Amino acid sequence: MLNTKELEDHLSAPEFLVLLNPDIEAREALKIGLKELIARGILRIEQKPSKIRFQPAQVQLLLEPGSHPLNPVLHRLWGDLHSACRHGSLINQVLQRLQKEYGPGYGLFKHKVILPSLLQRGLLQKQTHKALGLFPRTRYQPTPDGADMKTRLEHHMDEARRLLPSLAADSAQVVPLLLSLGSAALLLPGIASQFQQINDLMKKYSDDDDIPLLYSGGYSSKEADTLEQAFQQIDVSLADAGDGGLGDGGGGE
Repeated sequence: MLNTKELEDHLSAPEFLVLLNPDIEAREALKIGLKELIARGILRIEQKPSKIRFQPAQVQLLLEPGSHPLNPVLHRLWGDLHSACRHGSLINQVLQRLQKEYGPGYGLFKHKVILPSLLQRGLLQKQTHKALGLFPRTRYQPTPDGADMKTRLEHHMDEARRLLPSLAADSAQVVPLLLSLGSAALLLPGIASQFQQINDLMKKYSDDDDIPLLYSGGYSSKEADTLEQAFQQIDVSLADAGDGGLGDGGGGE
């Protein structure tokens, strides 16, 4: 098994995502960071009934009081969410304030928070070259340690994808595999729809002390879909307004 039991307390799902693909868009890293906060019971999505008749309920992002993550990347995100929610907790308002904090496409969350963390941990390294022989560009590649972790992570994620469709039958295999993946389990396609079942199996096949905080929240397909819809609405509104041609910037600088 991938030895990430200790890393679960140190590497977040956004860090695993960027390690697997340093060129991933920053908004995808932000999404998975929010999903991890929800899965850990630190952040929740709540419907706020409208006071106006026939108007749909409004969706809020609410931080649980007194709880905050230890991981530096998640802690930074938690702090920025805390600041954003002071001025209103409606999900679209919060995402718009994060857009102002992190810039177009939420690029600074990746380039100023996640990438420095992976560089400091010795999992990524910078490689500078000149585009067209003139313009300096920086890309990020795994170090030998990072490449080794990435290879093992991809192998175990492939194994988890194979086993998840038959979760109940293969629970004795799936549970230790998911435990070993830690927060990287959130990167598995469709994991949200099985989160409650996984949570129940964790309690059945593991000691209480072995159940990670990752499975303590209320993460589900509904929360995942709500986040996706909110990000799409923000993207559409920005496209309508125009962003001056700025974007995430991908994996270069």
